[in-house]
Amino acid sequence: MANRSISVSLDEGLLAELDAQGANRSALVSEALADWLARRRVAALNSAYAHLASLEAADLQAAAEAAVAMGLEAMAADADG
Repeated sequence: MANRSISVSLDEGLLAELDAQGANRSALVSEALADWLARRRVAALNSAYAHLASLEAADLQAAAEAAVAMGLEAMAADADG
């Protein structure tokens, strides 16, 4: 995927820690953001599965279909990113 230049503001302390990790800020910020997004997707899946555990049998089929769709969306997002 092609990179696009953007401008962001960071806390000075956070920037100092970032700079201490290496010279390529863009790569470090990209890696951190990708990790954060992946954790958010996993948290959403965990929430969906927790909800599944609380369902009655009659609602289980619809919830299972929704969970599969959510999982497929998460995998597609991982493949894109």
